[in-house]
Amino acid sequence: MTKTGGGFADMRMAPQKTDHDAIGNSPHARHPGNAEASSRSQRVAPPGGGYCESVFPVEAWRQLLDGAALPDDVSVLAALISLAMPKNGRPEALAGTLVSRFGSLSAVLTASEQALRSVAGVGSHLVSALCVVRDAALRFHRAGLQDIDVLSNRERLHAYLSAVLARESIEQFRVLFLGSDDRLIADEAQARGTVNHTPVYPREVVRRALEIGAVCIVLVHNHPSGDPTPSQDDVAMTRQVTAAAAALGLTVRDHIIVGNGRWFSFSDAGLL
Repeated sequence: MTKTGGGFADMRMAPQKTDHDAIGNSPHARHPGNAEASSRSQRVAPPGGGYCESVFPVEAWRQLLDGAALPDDVSVLAALISLAMPKNGRPEALAGTLVSRFGSLSAVLTASEQALRSVAGVGSHLVSALCVVRDAALRFHRAGLQDIDVLSNRERLHAYLSAVLARESIEQFRVLFLGSDDRLIADEAQARGTVNHTPVYPREVVRRALEIGAVCIVLVHNHPSGDPTPSQDDVAMTRQVTAAAAALGLTVRDHIIVGNGRWFSFSDAGLL
């Protein structure tokens, strides 16, 4: 309900010191040279060249580079955990715990830092890694909207908006600013609210559109409940922004409400 109103953390690690009690005093201790050779055999340079001193599991790189080897959310997350937390001996167990806790990989990626840290075994490296992956996913979807008629490619538009908003736990109001050819000029968050209310200021929306040279706009907000059905306040707010825009020669082309895997278009419903 919207009312009108207002890198990865550095994963390079210093070479590990030999545990004298565990190795040096063992009757089966190996020669240091052999231990070093064995350790080196388990290392792999990340894609793009350059040797990384961190002990990245070879199999984790292979899994991430081979999509066919990652059949489900747990497998993808386990491979990521292996890279972000190379000392974790049971990445599949932690991945399973996270997916069970949040419901899916996408939900894990959009979970808050506080929520992630509440899960035993999750540290700063993994939190940073998940943030990077989420940002990369958003950039990937947004790149699909560049240099195209946004409103004629609803599938790409909905995929992007779902990636940005579908898992948000509070309402967020965004505006897509379009040029005369319906190409995206900017996508900006205008306000964040509570679980069922976001203040929206029509004058600010119009002012920003004129400031960046947009000729039409698409209003977007999410319903954290997952149900994209518009409320009376949503309808009233849309009319007020549409009237303010029209007074200055701007057009509101659509208002899209994003739910969980669902959306509602005011344009498609004939409400504009």
